[in-house]
Amino acid sequence: MKTALSVLNMGFMRGLSAAYMEATPAINDWLAQLIDGDPVLRSTGLTVIRERAAVGYRHLEYERATDRHSPYRKMLAALWRESPVPSLRDGETLATMASLLHVDHRGASLAGALIERSGLTPTAWLRRYLRAYYVPLLHSFYAYDLVFMPHGENVVLVLEDGAVRRAVFKDIAEEIAVMDPDADLPPQVRRIRVEVPEDMKLLSIFTDVFDCFFRFLAAHLAEEGVLAEDGFWRTVAEVTRAYQEANPQLADRFRRYDMFAPEFALSCLNRLQLRDNRQMVDLADPSGALQLAGTLRNPLAGF
Repeated sequence: MKTALSVLNMGFMRGLSAAYMEATPAINDWLAQLIDGDPVLRSTGLTVIRERAAVGYRHLEYERATDRHSPYRKMLAALWRESPVPSLRDGETLATMASLLHVDHRGASLAGALIERSGLTPTAWLRRYLRAYYVPLLHSFYAYDLVFMPHGENVVLVLEDGAVRRAVFKDIAEEIAVMDPDADLPPQVRRIRVEVPEDMKLLSIFTDVFDCFFRFLAAHLAEEGVLAEDGFWRTVAEVTRAYQEANPQLADRFRRYDMFAPEFALSCLNRLQLRDNRQMVDLADPSGALQLAGTLRNPLAGF
């Protein structure tokens, strides 16, 4: 169960909007049905932890006295989220994806330990992980203009003998978006439709996945001598190309949004917090707040 808290953390007061809670179960059901009906997503094993029910209290006086971002509109609400435990098969265990970046006092990473336990080569282990986590993000973007907030705490990995079997995404209703302003969505789901400039759409992968997670995982594996960074990014490039070749119907979108572009804009997330530590972004306009500063070299460009 997730409840509203008046705690400032990561650029947000951790309240829950009663207005948002009203549509939460419907958004979760829509996404679960989309995944279940898509053969590519289904083949990766992707599932979501659904937020099955929600409740919120709307205080009319506070709503008249405050703007829509005010924490006073988010004081009394709760949602009930499924547990991933009942979905486990024999021999499977769970770990947040964030744990892959854990390094112990000897400098040994959990990711390296999992690779060793699995008995797979580092590249084979990485391919399984990318198929479970990264391919669903690619396909959601290219097939549906659908993006997640896929950081380590929002992704649960299902492991078997150290290898990644599949991924479970969570924190759905407030952190997914459809970037097609003309998308045909059910009335209760239309809240997730946002307008994002064309040149910023792929930052949902370049920033959120490459810059904010993969670069740290690649560095840990390289520092331990498990897998060189060049080998890490070559594998990501090969998985990307394999996905594209398996889905020629999306070729126009692959050209329009080029995963192998030489560079991408550097989005500075820390600057968002320095500018306003209480409201980092407007969830209804996530690109409007971005702080861009130059570019980064795309690690896939050389492949």
